[in-house]
Amino acid sequence: MAKSKTVTVNTSSDTVMAALAFVILGTILVAERSMSIVKLALIVFGAALLTLGVLELINSIAGKQSFVVSLCEIIVGILLIVLAAVAQQYAVLILGIALILYAVFYFVINLKAFSKGSPTARKVIIALMIVFALVAGILLIVAYAASVGSEIFIAAGVFVLAAGAMIIANKAVTAIRSRNK
Repeated sequence: MAKSKTVTVNTSSDTVMAALAFVILGTILVAERSMSIVKLALIVFGAALLTLGVLELINSIAGKQSFVVSLCEIIVGILLIVLAAVAQQYAVLILGIALILYAVFYFVINLKAFSKGSPTARKVIIALMIVFALVAGILLIVAYAASVGSEIFIAAGVFVLAAGAMIIANKAVTAIRSRNK
């Protein structure tokens, strides 16, 4: 009898963790609209990445996940948390850069969806998530570079919430498609 390997985290839980981080981050940005709360948002985003990275590291040891991806998530998660505590004046800039990097990462891990016969709806959802995360990141970088009002935090928060919704929609389309096979 073959011994089965237990998987701690999988694509489904990765998606839930990422969507949860985006929804919490977007809600914080929309509700508070201040520079001081961005530190908390940065810690939340960093903690989500750190947790996801640790769970994926456990699976990479079991041979189920990529060791490099899990290590990158752990390093970035720790850096975001440390930078939020040490370099508070750069929190908005760091958060903006982190969102842009996540959008690029999301594009890379979903590149197969564009090259193979994935449904058009899934391709649109993935593209929208990437665009929403990029726009939110750019808005936060602009907020750091220029003295702007709280409206930019609201706009960034709305785009982050929309990115989280697209992550959830992507998971729903994938689940429906796999159930219909």
